[in-house]
Amino acid sequence: MTFSLRALSLHLALISSGLLVTAPALAQTPLKRALAANKSGPNYSYDISYVTSEINAAGRINPSRPVGQRVKVSRPAKSTWTKEFKKAVTEIENNRYKGFWCSEMAKSIPASARLISQTASTATYAFKPLPDPDEKASKKFVKHLTGRVTVDKNRPAILTYSLSAPKSFKPAIFARISKFNLKTSCARAPDGRTYVKSSKIAIAGSALGKSFDDNVTRTHSGLRRVSR
Repeated sequence: MTFSLRALSLHLALISSGLLVTAPALAQTPLKRALAANKSGPNYSYDISYVTSEINAAGRINPSRPVGQRVKVSRPAKSTWTKEFKKAVTEIENNRYKGFWCSEMAKSIPASARLISQTASTATYAFKPLPDPDEKASKKFVKHLTGRVTVDKNRPAILTYSLSAPKSFKPAIFARISKFNLKTSCARAPDGRTYVKSSKIAIAGSALGKSFDDNVTRTHSGLRRVSR
């Protein structure tokens, strides 16, 4: 059996940044209003950049185009695409990319989210993230994390979202995570919803006696409204 240390570290990172479970009902707080904010609206095409220590990728995504025409990769050259990169492009072509709208992150926030600070315009909450029932590995992973989310009190929406590991942990028998930090900053789309302007993941640890230490940066920009 082959083992990709690179694939493992990125898989663990992406599990935590795309947790998908239904958000429980909360009281009518700024957080509740942000989670209940309208999630429907026009479609947008946008530029995406994805950078790690081993890959520097960029392109443009247009979800309104037919399958096979939704992703235009500007880098890297197609002749250098890895098996994992081809799989990622295929996922986007099938409209399975869930990393654009900040509302996706709301689904990991439990009813026990605790208000820790606020200003006249924002409120910040601390929480223990909920696992994705469709990802077996997520339960063992997220139980070691703590989260924070800042929402807009006047125009309900998520503004920032972060997850971190207070101490090292073992998500699997053969692996240990010594460092994990996810920080996401959101921006307003023309219709008022918030999208992921930038997402940065720092992850380090070891697996099968080999160490890894990586930073993953994902950005979205250049939004243009497109037909459905």
